[in-house]
Amino acid sequence: MPDASIYTLSGLGHKLPQVILSHLPDGEHCSIVIKPNWVLHQESRDFPIEALVTSTDLIDAVVRACLEKYPDAERITVGDVPLQSCDWEALIRQTGVIRLMEKYTHKQKPAVRFLDLRREKVARRNGYITEARDGEFGDPLGYREIQLGSDSYLDALDDSRNRFRVSDFDPKLTRDSHGPGTHSYLISGTVLEADLVINLPKMKTHQKAGITGALKNLVGINGQKANLVHYRQGTPRTGGDEFPPDVPLPVRMQSRMREILQGRSRPAFALGRAAWNVIRRARGIETRGTRKNLDRTFYSACGAWYGNDTIWRMIYDLNRIVLHAPPAGKALKPTPQRDYLAILDAGIAGEGNGPLQPLPVETDRIVISRDPFVMDFIAARMMGFDPRRIPQLAHRKDFAGGTWGEFTPERLEVNIDGRACTGLESIPVASEFLPPPGWRSHIEAEGQRYKRAQ
Repeated sequence: MPDASIYTLSGLGHKLPQVILSHLPDGEHCSIVIKPNWVLHQESRDFPIEALVTSTDLIDAVVRACLEKYPDAERITVGDVPLQSCDWEALIRQTGVIRLMEKYTHKQKPAVRFLDLRREKVARRNGYITEARDGEFGDPLGYREIQLGSDSYLDALDDSRNRFRVSDFDPKLTRDSHGPGTHSYLISGTVLEADLVINLPKMKTHQKAGITGALKNLVGINGQKANLVHYRQGTPRTGGDEFPPDVPLPVRMQSRMREILQGRSRPAFALGRAAWNVIRRARGIETRGTRKNLDRTFYSACGAWYGNDTIWRMIYDLNRIVLHAPPAGKALKPTPQRDYLAILDAGIAGEGNGPLQPLPVETDRIVISRDPFVMDFIAARMMGFDPRRIPQLAHRKDFAGGTWGEFTPERLEVNIDGRACTGLESIPVASEFLPPPGWRSHIEAEGQRYKRAQ
């Protein structure tokens, strides 16, 4: 079996479910989780839903393939933990997921469920965040704590505990979950009770991680966002990776004031926001990544640059959890606890200031692999990026989980539309993607310069 298979999506047509069926693992699987990327609803026409989240047609094809392959399964759950500010009703309407919910509502065995797995929701108004409790959300099987202890990849940064940050969340909550020898996550019970996880990432750029693919998509199995360390406060000179060394002082000040005022004082927050907007416009600092402004001075904060040495560690933690965490939670087991398959949606991908401001790129591909590192190496290659310049891929030999990441790029065996190929370089670049602003001129493959947005 090849390390991965790449298919031209438009060439599959109605055969897509059968192609997926041929890659599903054998065996009896009682509980199956299909994990799409449902990060956010569409907030702007500049960043269309087709480039933002996993294709609903692909989700439907995977559900159909699972129903045929595993007719005796108890349940098939399609679920994700979107951003806490995501409008779930808008999301399922914009994507057409609501039609899938209606299509499969009659299924009793296997039962097919579509779940908003968030443990917490917030309302955002003019940037200010408050708690929200409206609508149905949450995992019906609850959440289980996974304690990684000193095995966490974040533990190498234990002297940075007081610097660990997640944007717009109380740093104290993050410190309570992460410290020297103590690193915990709160994982969806539905995911942990599954004996097969099918990961359906969207191929996009990512301002903090470089790209988002199979590895990064597993952030959506954690129910409490404050546990998800994204960066360390400060600049490299002060022991942080929140900002690049040359970040303007107003950006650093804005970040501090936002952290102090967020969730505490709406009037003070509004006043600070107004002052920041005046400064931002005066200095020409952009915050919306359209094709007209990505090469200008851009807002680089919250770890949104190539020097972020924190987020890949959190990503590795979650990938070890999905592979090695037992259904009851607590500590990891030495052997894999469930089967895994990843199917990358690269039909319409996203470039630029992703993952929340993706500019659509029609790449017309899907990629299937049982190794998320293989998949993300291929994604980086198809985007015109160098995997060695992306921390979550460059550190793959440090990953301690099953056999994931144990390959040589020059010897990868890849099937492209039925044609056997060897080596990462044999895979054609689908498009030279616009990198996230903070990664410009640092992520591109050799010989591929940053292209000016048109």
